[in-house]
Amino acid sequence: MRFTDPRNTKEIFSREAASWLPVDLYVGGQEHAVLHLLYARFWHKVLFDIGVVDHPEPFKKLVHQGMILGSDGEKMSKSRGNVINPDDIVHEYGADALRLYEMFMGPLEATKPWQSNQLMGVVRFRDRVFSLIQPGRLTTQAPQGEVLVEMHKTIKKVTHDIEKMSFNTAISAMMIFTNKLSSLGPQQVPQQAVESLVLLLSPFAPHVAEEMWSLMGHQQSLAHEQWPTFDAKLAEDAVVKIAVQINGKVRATIEVAKDIDEATVIRHAMEQGNVAKFTQDKQIKKTIYVPGRIVNIIV
Repeated sequence: MRFTDPRNTKEIFSREAASWLPVDLYVGGQEHAVLHLLYARFWHKVLFDIGVVDHPEPFKKLVHQGMILGSDGEKMSKSRGNVINPDDIVHEYGADALRLYEMFMGPLEATKPWQSNQLMGVVRFRDRVFSLIQPGRLTTQAPQGEVLVEMHKTIKKVTHDIEKMSFNTAISAMMIFTNKLSSLGPQQVPQQAVESLVLLLSPFAPHVAEEMWSLMGHQQSLAHEQWPTFDAKLAEDAVVKIAVQINGKVRATIEVAKDIDEATVIRHAMEQGNVAKFTQDKQIKKTIYVPGRIVNIIV
């Protein structure tokens, strides 16, 4: 295909519009590769060839989200009778529950089967978060100790996971923090910690987050609030888990201080019962230590 008068195209497709390209992120399923993706790239390359745009590709990054299958593991279709109507889920459990479950099912790029029985897990999580603001639970005292550390770790984890589009692990981190806050007694749940949790939750469950934000006394929508920040020192893990391998096979896992020296780590690894079992009466040829990750004992 060729334009008979490229100048007309340049007038229609202004330089201002061209400055918006390339798009930072394109998210689209593999089933749309032929129509959406191929056509978008084709027309962009036409515009590039005639000098309207400066970049040969229209997108800086491409992410294909996985397909959600029916509960039988097959592609949803009316003929199979395995179609899940999202309107039914919204009517029974609410839009937030549907959003949370779809993001919690697994990695964004993975193909996953719909499992209605697992939906109740995120419903309970949503309700547990909301229960944190029940009368008599909140305190205006600032978070301290383990709660403070867990809050900063959660902010760091969710912030980084959203940037990586790892939504399932971001929700998992919020679940852990919610359990920590739920374990506190009456008038021991710091409102500051709950506010941070609600702001983190808002992209995933905007309706319940907005309602909680209002019930905690805020007049302005949380959409106008700044994203919570974390203290890098508080968010840093003081303890790390290290896998202990024998000839490349994991035989144990140990928890040690992050700044521990290599000799102490190896000694601690050798003291593990399963490690001793596989090294007993054998000659250790080499010990490889990757700080903060693994100890590999070659026998």
